Amino acid sequence: MAKLPDGTNLVIVVSFGLFVPPRILASAKYGGLNVHPSLLPDLRGPAPIHHALLRGDTHMGVSLQTLDDRAFDHGTILAQSPAPGMPIAPDASFQEVLSAAAVEGAEMLIQGLRDGVHVAPREDVGWKAAALQGKQLVHAPKITKADGQIHWSAWTAEQFARRIRVLGSVWTHAVSDRGVRKRVIFLDARPVVQGDVLRQGGEGRLVCEHESADEKRAGRHEMKVVLQQDGSCLIGIPGDSWIRVEKVKVDGKPEQMAVIALGSFVR
Repeated sequence: MAKLPDGTNLVIVVSFGLFVPPRILASAKYGGLNVHPSLLPDLRGPAPIHHALLRGDTHMGVSLQTLDDRAFDHGTILAQSPAPGMPIAPDASFQEVLSAAAVEGAEMLIQGLRDGVHVAPREDVGWKAAALQGKQLVHAPKITKADGQIHWSAWTAEQFARRIRVLGSVWTHAVSDRGVRKRVIFLDARPVVQGDVLRQGGEGRLVCEHESADEKRAGRHEMKVVLQQDGSCLIGIPGDSWIRVEKVKVDGKPEQMAVIALGSFVR
């Protein structure tokens, strides 16, 4: 945009993803406002809801801020969800949290405009900054393919389930006993808990490779696999825990039951 239309008083940005130039903000009487789905200054960046869920947060919130002319998400907090924020259900999906944040953000923006919080002198009413005093702030960068790569040596059963709930799937590279290496996508995973009905159909080992520029994270991992008669697989992970996987997609093949999809990789 070369310039704003004549008579523009305020620029409002929601999920825009691009920096609004200072000359644009300066040409609007009241500058600009942004609705951000986090309790700023926590989780500045383009993917705050994803990172709040991946972090296992039990609460999240929305902030109404001015648009800073030098940096993303560094404006004055004109309104913010009251402490401790909006509760997040343990099994909440990304879409569910996004929908709740959208409603909260719309109501906050409308009320803020009615109250004239965008008119000078502007008051910073954010409470989260004080709560985070002395702590390192966490950024919320854009989600990439790497966020879905399985960390076999680190993820708990709950983290597996959470990643799939937030990202839709997770992936790894499985290696067969003949050296064939394929990307394998897990479309579901849940912790095995007491009371689960288990009908064993065989067992073996699954060897996977982790891609990373960090040599400490790269390498091979070997997991115990127990095949189930219902077509699912139980996979052993650190801490003597197990996950049950039902649907798997191997690169170049359609979605299949885990026993079939992983069959050529289980040794």
